[in-house]
Amino acid sequence: MNRVLGLGLLTVLSLAACSSGASLAGDWAPASAELGGRDFPIANFQGATLRLTANTYDFAGDKGTYAVLAAGRPASMDIRGQEGPNAGRTIQAIYQLSGDELTVCYQLGTGERPGEFKSPAGSQVLLVHYRRVK
Repeated sequence: MNRVLGLGLLTVLSLAACSSGASLAGDWAPASAELGGRDFPIANFQGATLRLTANTYDFAGDKGTYAVLAAGRPASMDIRGQEGPNAGRTIQAIYQLSGDELTVCYQLGTGERPGEFKSPAGSQVLLVHYRRVK
């Protein structure tokens, strides 16, 4: 296989893994967070970690599914709570995965899906930076 074709195939496989959510699978510990434009102390998470499979999540008893949406910039997902405080809710989010770092920006209110990785003052947008737990 020539080098260009090989790199192209790797790129397609990487994008497919990301769009299926497979590369998001694992345990993620919050490293920092902001809510409504202010620091949100990690202590508020009480040591919880985010566990992701190819399409489910569990964060301290808040459980449900997530679906990575069609390709776009930034990458987006819909999170559907099934158990816990978000049961019955759909939360719109964007995310960025870079190696062992995952950034997720959640719209916790009734506003539109975040368009950038910011938590504007007075909003109900939660921006969390996670690190993969090894």
